[in-house]
Amino acid sequence: MTAAARHVHIAQPAISRQVQALEAELGVKLFLRDGRRLRLSPGGRRLLPIVRDLIARADSARATMTALAQGIQVQLTVAAHPTTIADVIAPFISSRGEPFATPTFVVATADAAYDALARAEVDLAISTSPPPRDTASQLVARFPIWAQVPSSHAWAGHDRVGLSTLLRQPLVLLDLTHGTRRVFEDEVRRVHGSYRVVAEVGVPGIAQAMAASGIGVAVLTDDPAYDLRKLTIDGTDGPLHISLYAVWDSTHYAAAAIREFVAAFTAHTAELSDAGTQTPA
Repeated sequence: MTAAARHVHIAQPAISRQVQALEAELGVKLFLRDGRRLRLSPGGRRLLPIVRDLIARADSARATMTALAQGIQVQLTVAAHPTTIADVIAPFISSRGEPFATPTFVVATADAAYDALARAEVDLAISTSPPPRDTASQLVARFPIWAQVPSSHAWAGHDRVGLSTLLRQPLVLLDLTHGTRRVFEDEVRRVHGSYRVVAEVGVPGIAQAMAASGIGVAVLTDDPAYDLRKLTIDGTDGPLHISLYAVWDSTHYAAAAIREFVAAFTAHTAELSDAGTQTPA
């Protein structure tokens, strides 16, 4: 206790009183006396990693606030679907010519990204789900959803297909963690339709490989691979598409930095989505 007091430049009796007050507040003995020495009790050992984490968070908060005050770029934490990170965000980062603080990324499904944002575990959520109420948001881009068929398919020479016609084909679909699948399901419900799924996969490239093998028509946003042909899917209100949103807390301490990041990300992604060269989740 004396060494600890010396380290923090506080009198030893004051340190002892603070420890006793903390033990009284927690209702747990934190130290055990072993002769003239103190050692952590089981409760103290359980508390130690929690305290260390709190100290690390406090140090991080202090560093962040100092960086803001000095105009230094803040490193953001961003939650997004792995497909969005790989196919949309990564190309944006690679295009940045000037130095900037590369975000830390947290892999999450579309809805889980918003949950992490609500718990303040991330600074920014990028998702294909509509933004929650009481959040700041920006529509980043809209991406067309394609039906993709092999070159030998009867539709290979067509540019578009109606949803009702598509539903009569065996389909290769992404699973429900993908926004593309949820948009497709919503449109099918709107027309009270039904379909036959021959494969449900989590990786767009696998869906394309299966479509190329001829077992069914793939429905996804990725640019064609394996010599597939893409067709626009005409729904009730026009071609099917999926929207990508950036969402954050408007009261966030680094809201200005988030808006700057989102503006640059939107400008880059919207340009590429117009060219049909990007893929959301």
